[in-house]
Amino acid sequence: MKDIFLRLDVKNSTKRVGVYPAPLFPNINSGGSKTVVPIEVIRQTKSAKSGAGFTIVELLVVIFGFSLIAWGLIALVSSMFSFSNQQSGLLSDIDLARNLAFQIASELRNAQTGSDGSYVLNTAATGTVIFYSPLADTDPGVERVRYFVQNGQLWKGVTEYSGGSYNLGTEKTVMVQKDLANGASPVFYFYDGSYIGSSTQTSLAMPVNVTQVKFVKVNLQIYNKAGVKNTNTFTVTAGAAIRNLKTNLGQ
Repeated sequence: MKDIFLRLDVKNSTKRVGVYPAPLFPNINSGGSKTVVPIEVIRQTKSAKSGAGFTIVELLVVIFGFSLIAWGLIALVSSMFSFSNQQSGLLSDIDLARNLAFQIASELRNAQTGSDGSYVLNTAATGTVIFYSPLADTDPGVERVRYFVQNGQLWKGVTEYSGGSYNLGTEKTVMVQKDLANGASPVFYFYDGSYIGSSTQTSLAMPVNVTQVKFVKVNLQIYNKAGVKNTNTFTVTAGAAIRNLKTNLGQ
């Protein structure tokens, strides 16, 4: 079928519109008497203009895609920060438990006879140890020191020497370690003068005769509250020979 062209003749100021069999594009003469516009070109131009933008469906698909990517990036960054905070929290808990264990060991190492003449070590049990030490606080006196387990927490009690005695009614207590996970496992182990530091060496059986004790080991098992996976508890240990009681133990 032949192409159809629309021709507008404006030479004599009389507008006439006619449909003619379509030749190929004729050259427009210098007089500008004829203007021929192909209908197919008009259709193609309109079609090109109508396809220049996005439809609503396409915009929604693009927005949804970007939303998924943004959500994924936010989740990834959040997970990284959460894991970092968990690790930091776990390390902080371990440091606190380690400092406490070393503090107890230091106080025991420097334990001595009480100001009232009491023996260096008063009580030696799996969850309680009572002794006399000048390192319990900042003053130079020798205090009665008591570490004891209560309701899954480790507490410290300090009684000052005053008026020729240690008045237990004036004991000041403070919680020094929470989330204790020892359960039935001992917090304190006691050894006699034959102890050489071996992990396989048996501790003194309960009840302990305090006059036999020369070395004390502290064993703190702490629940992991930082949320780090595959780590339910962590353990910190420290030990000390009581210098005023040791025999063949090293410094």
